Amino acid sequence: MTMEAVPNQEPASSLEVPGGDRIAYRHVRGDGPTVLWLGGFLSDMTGAKITRLTREAQTRGWDFLCFDYFAHGETGGAFDEARVGRWFDNVLAVVDHLTQGPLVGVGSSMGGHMLSLLSKARPLRLKAAGFLAPAADFVTALMLPGLLPEDRRQLEVSGVWMMPGYDRPVPLSQAFFDEATQHEVLGGPILFDGPVRILHGMKDTVVPWRHGVRLLEAFTTPDAHMHLIKDGDHRLSRSEDLDLLVNMVAELLVT
Repeated sequence: MTMEAVPNQEPASSLEVPGGDRIAYRHVRGDGPTVLWLGGFLSDMTGAKITRLTREAQTRGWDFLCFDYFAHGETGGAFDEARVGRWFDNVLAVVDHLTQGPLVGVGSSMGGHMLSLLSKARPLRLKAAGFLAPAADFVTALMLPGLLPEDRRQLEVSGVWMMPGYDRPVPLSQAFFDEATQHEVLGGPILFDGPVRILHGMKDTVVPWRHGVRLLEAFTTPDAHMHLIKDGDHRLSRSEDLDLLVNMVAELLVT
């Protein structure tokens, strides 16, 4: 993914964590709960959603924190060494070392899976959870079932499936798929008392909106709502989609 300068963003800072990962992050200092952005698979801090939330945070005085996972964006690293558990360790390191007090988590696509894991691991820290096209259990519930027969043969023969659809083929090993089974969230209820909001496009061909309903049903909180966008796709990056994102975050900050 091409790295471009993003208006109104300061140079990234870095967090050194046990195990050797150096996590690149940006923190807009403000008041109230920290809005923690958890991005999607192969997304980074240059995206339209982060850019918009950064500007809103600067204007409205929000405390806003975003970062790049291992093997993503400015954090860097070899993707064939990436695992779901390693990415979630990055999330916990950012939460535990860079934030204090209540959090409003916002997870996009794969970030929705990370936010679901965070709601289980740090329930006393997470005040509210907002999701965009959440890909809960994205590896085992979405990627694996979507493999074509020739993809499965490639994985069986070589131990690696080269995933297309990005600016380069993405190597996903059998070890990657096996490790992901240790971090599933949809096998039972997700115990959480705070408000949950989900935005999902009905034209999403990557994460079908009915998969978002599964996540909504898994959360035990009664304060859970889903907003379906009839003509929305997976990215939800149009100006009207970004307006909905900002409104969702603003609502969760005062709920």
